[in-house]
Amino acid sequence: MDVNYGMEIVRATEIAALSAARIQGLGDTDHILNQTRQAFYKTLNRLQIDGTIKNDRFVNRNNTYQMLKKIGQGGPKMDVLAVALEGHHAAANGRNNSLSCAVIARENDIRSIPNLTMNKIVVGQDAYGVVDIHQPPSINVRRVARALGKYTESVTVCVLDKVRHRRIIHEVQNCGARIKLISEGEISGCLAAISDKKVDLFMGYGFAPEGVMIAAAIKCLGGYFEGKIIYENDRDKELAEAEGITDFDKIFRTEDLILSNEIAFAATGVTDGEFLDGVVFTSNGAVTNSFVARAESHTYRRLETRHFFDYKPVY
Repeated sequence: MDVNYGMEIVRATEIAALSAARIQGLGDTDHILNQTRQAFYKTLNRLQIDGTIKNDRFVNRNNTYQMLKKIGQGGPKMDVLAVALEGHHAAANGRNNSLSCAVIARENDIRSIPNLTMNKIVVGQDAYGVVDIHQPPSINVRRVARALGKYTESVTVCVLDKVRHRRIIHEVQNCGARIKLISEGEISGCLAAISDKKVDLFMGYGFAPEGVMIAAAIKCLGGYFEGKIIYENDRDKELAEAEGITDFDKIFRTEDLILSNEIAFAATGVTDGEFLDGVVFTSNGAVTNSFVARAESHTYRRLETRHFFDYKPVY
């Protein structure tokens, strides 16, 4: 891409993070999600693109601000992934691992996927291809340990603290690896795994649309991803068929979800997380911590941005 769209979309993730941080910890999950989505969409809509929002997990959800599918002021045809506030329950209750993130790519370079559950396993580049989602957690942990040249006891596995993950947690503990449990924020956990920051491996069940966002980050940074959509009934399979998916046993990898290298990824922390620090308010503004990456060059930037509300108020 001729334009560095990563530096364009990070403005939207910053505005979303600031909007969410302003009302974090007040306990109203719907309010913080709606306020953040509205601010996010308004900022993204200023882009000089003819854009389409893909895989919005909250589309048609009652009592949720709806981002229009078409976005931008005109220009090149682009696809946009927009997660205004991952971990909105965490943000509303003042917990960790809440962030805002976005991806931009050429039209039709982002795979549409149904809003279903997906089982995922994610590792960094140094453990590329050694894991297998069909294998038990203990085997994958030991494979990652060998690839990284670590003792099994030195491997850290990030898992969402959910009831359905009790078996995974038990197996990881039994093989001696360290566990990092997080209440929300699978994107944050996966980013930590692929960037060698705090954890070595992410595994477990989450949302399928978030799997596409994670695949986009891996396209930019390197790493390895496998995801399998979980179909609980015929309706789930019909949703998949509507998106062109007919192989219900398919294991999705990065190249199945992100179809070219012409993409950019951006994320900004709302609350402190495994990958990014959260927003810090100052006497006259705030400080945000963001991450921007491009797949074409595999370059990335970590940005600390100081916002002065006297000059450009956010609210």
